[in-house]
Amino acid sequence: MKLNKCIPLAGLILTAPLFASPSEIPTKQGEVIFAIRDIPAGTPKEGHGKNAKKYGYRIPSLLTTKQGSILAFSERRLGLHDHAQNDIVLKRSTDGGKTWGKEIVAVEDGMHSINDPLTVQLDDGRIMLMYARFPYGRHARASGWIKMADPGYDNPETNILTFITYSSDDGLTWSKPQDITRSVKQAHWLNANTPGAMIQLKKGPHKGRIITPLWGCVPVEKEGKIQRSWEIAVAYSDDLGKTWKRTNSLDDPEKGFPNECQIAEASNGDLVIISRNQSGERMRKKSISKDGGLTWSVLKTDPTLPSVACMGSIISGPQKADGSWDLYATFPSNKGRKNGQIAISNDNGQTFNIKSIITGPFAYSASQISPDGKSILCLYETDGYKSERILSIPLKTLQSAK
Repeated sequence: MKLNKCIPLAGLILTAPLFASPSEIPTKQGEVIFAIRDIPAGTPKEGHGKNAKKYGYRIPSLLTTKQGSILAFSERRLGLHDHAQNDIVLKRSTDGGKTWGKEIVAVEDGMHSINDPLTVQLDDGRIMLMYARFPYGRHARASGWIKMADPGYDNPETNILTFITYSSDDGLTWSKPQDITRSVKQAHWLNANTPGAMIQLKKGPHKGRIITPLWGCVPVEKEGKIQRSWEIAVAYSDDLGKTWKRTNSLDDPEKGFPNECQIAEASNGDLVIISRNQSGERMRKKSISKDGGLTWSVLKTDPTLPSVACMGSIISGPQKADGSWDLYATFPSNKGRKNGQIAISNDNGQTFNIKSIITGPFAYSASQISPDGKSILCLYETDGYKSERILSIPLKTLQSAK
């Protein structure tokens, strides 16, 4: 029998069998950051959450900061329903992932649900968090006691609103939220949000621009019934979040609909959006901008990104000696929400190569480059949505994988 060996990876320890393929890592080797736990006594529980016994955690966002910290964000729910009076919480590691601090509440709003944490650290050092506020009992679809929300901006009891908040102390405390719904949400959308990470452009004529794609659910009446379709657009700010603009919805002529999406800046100046493909082929959709996010190519499925309908991530890697950098994407396989794939693009997002598989249950994921620039960090949902775990994988290992 062959023994296991311990491999130190940027502060996190993975225990890998000597006979295991270097391109495969079991999901359970990730360190648990959030997990289902008992709701503490005395916690206010109202409405349909009054009988909840457990906190559930879903929808990851991950950020590495200029201070060298790793911040892991999640929705904390009274149960696991998408709208279970969710709060957005985070945990911080200031030692490269060796230890994690206590859970910090970034945003809560009573019985309303705070969804889809979306984060970036700005050039001035502040951390920006964008999120959607779903009124109690309202969703982007009707489901049991929950009614479909209304399009629009003016009724906080029936409209889904988009907010931003800032932290100036590395995630410890957060400012009063600002409503930016009118600037980023199209009038016919029910919502404007997506989980994961925003970016701030590093080069070119629009350097410093904050940019993110957002998805919107569109109610469509068909044969007397309200059905849904989905669209994505891009929101951007050139003044550190004070004001926002957005594009029109991206063209999408193919089967399926774009949904939760992420964006990365390629080293040639292109911007690349990777999107969940709802009701379409088991491949992710992709679009590219060559003008700082103002206009976008027609969305197309990318056969190098095989996946079921699920949120995933795309990020820029560290700068190499020649000034270029690669793009890294994480997403589940096309066989189901399992076997998380880590893919690399060496051609500015034109194609991707899958270099590693995180084997086992794997749903939503968020990724970042480690504070020391040597590894990719991946925070992912696993264990049947019972936990969110983090793995650190050396970039050299991925680059050398065939």
